[in-house]
Amino acid sequence: MRVAIIGAGPSGLACALQLQRLGIKPVVFERFHRVGHPVERADILLHLAWLPVKDQLDYLARKCGLYLHPMAPLRTIIMYSPSRRMVIRSRRLGYLVHRGRSPLSIENQLAAGLSSPVVFDTIADPRDLAREFDRVVVATGDSIPARQLGLWEEYDSVVIKGALVLGQFDPHTFHMFWDTRYANHGYGYLAPLDRGRASIHLCVGGIKPEEMDDYWELFLEAEKLHYHIIETHEQQFHCGRVNRRQVGNILLIGNSGGFVCNLLGLGLFPGMISGVLAARAIAGNDDYERLVKPLTRRINELNELRSKLDKLDNHGLDRLVGILGMLGIKHLIYHSGLDIIPKIYAILSGFKN
Repeated sequence: MRVAIIGAGPSGLACALQLQRLGIKPVVFERFHRVGHPVERADILLHLAWLPVKDQLDYLARKCGLYLHPMAPLRTIIMYSPSRRMVIRSRRLGYLVHRGRSPLSIENQLAAGLSSPVVFDTIADPRDLAREFDRVVVATGDSIPARQLGLWEEYDSVVIKGALVLGQFDPHTFHMFWDTRYANHGYGYLAPLDRGRASIHLCVGGIKPEEMDDYWELFLEAEKLHYHIIETHEQQFHCGRVNRRQVGNILLIGNSGGFVCNLLGLGLFPGMISGVLAARAIAGNDDYERLVKPLTRRINELNELRSKLDKLDNHGLDRLVGILGMLGIKHLIYHSGLDIIPKIYAILSGFKN
């Protein structure tokens, strides 16, 4: 069987590695000249989002044969709303992982096990490849292929600005910022790469790209993020849903298949899982849509939670951070091991601005 994969990001590489194990050697097409996005950054794997999976890296190793190493375990999350600050500490929060072109990045860790050919500097069209290959897996990391195939339903667009900064950081601590003055119904975050470097991001919905600089400056000033900036980058991300993830012999995985939730942009774990499931569906002639149903169900739950957060004004955000900081609530959420996403949704449903 001839299989093409468009995109050498985490989901595309996870799919390629699984196909190799199942005796199929795909051809991977990548638009850049090497593996890994040009922009270096830190991402989080937040265990809370994917319960009952208690440890995402352990799950990827045991269930998918993907053995990945984090930069550091995530032991502290600090949440900031306009008038409140809340600290969560636990040894079971998740992981901080490296993204980009570093040898330690998730992309390059996956690529190290790849024996299939990669065609670089190539922008491939899935509809063209579908005439040449038995299966085409789309892992471009954006919604463009789903739009072209008529499968995309858009909710919103978000402008994202990020920066690589120098300073002094705790490599085990993730900072999250909520304030409608500079984020509207979005958020900001700081994630350390090591003790001397961090990535800062601001995600703002409902604005035009040319407006982002004003929001960015307000964000840095309001949160006193006065670090030395090495480089900045900006992109527009389209939030929506994919109503089908397979059309004919074309399968959509990762962000291209809608396997990313709007709550903190958590897409790394479900994206890799979708790649593995696509490979199994191809090799076993199985129903891909059926295999990914548990993933899509969870993503829908997280997106519903995000939609509730979007309705909060700054007073509501202060109330939420205050409730999440209560001792009993913190224990239930971060130490009990229970799936509390429905409970947080119920709390937000009771809020009135």
